[in-house]
Amino acid sequence: MYSVLIILAVLAVFHILLGIISFGVGAISSSRAVMWLAHTISPVWSGACFIICGVLGLACAKRKTAYMILCFTAFSFVSLITGVVSIQLLRLGLVNHTSDGHTYAKEEQDVLIIVALVTAGLECLNSLISSFVSCLVAKKLKQKKMLGRRERYVTREQLLVQRQAQIKQQVAEEERKREEERRRLGVKI
Repeated sequence: MYSVLIILAVLAVFHILLGIISFGVGAISSSRAVMWLAHTISPVWSGACFIICGVLGLACAKRKTAYMILCFTAFSFVSLITGVVSIQLLRLGLVNHTSDGHTYAKEEQDVLIIVALVTAGLECLNSLISSFVSCLVAKKLKQKKMLGRRERYVTREQLLVQRQAQIKQQVAEEERKREEERRRLGVKI
């Protein structure tokens, strides 16, 4: 369980790093743009989503509660969807559209768009792995909780053994009291 939590923390840190890179690329791209388009601003929003996902992952690794695990799993899926949408929007920056409906690749590709595409692709992969690992942590936590419940519950056989021990103790106590009463009465007579 400990090694899985370490892997979860490493994946969360990777979410944060990819989010910072994506946010930085988006900030640089949008500051250089004459007009903000979808492909210039999408890395900013996706980077913010990736950072939030990473912070939830670190909180999940620290607290190990079912609620935090579910939040991280859900936000990993949201991060995956955000990454896919970001990839689609970034693809628009690699092509030019003509008024007659034709599309062709730009002669000069913007390096920032390619970096943002790679970052979004890595984030999608990281989100898939994070979802799997967080589900594994949830499963282990549930097994541990169920094992604790089983140990807490007493079986019928254990109850019978406990009751027999109580009865033997009560019989021994009654016998001791009778013996003391006999001695006391025997002394008085």
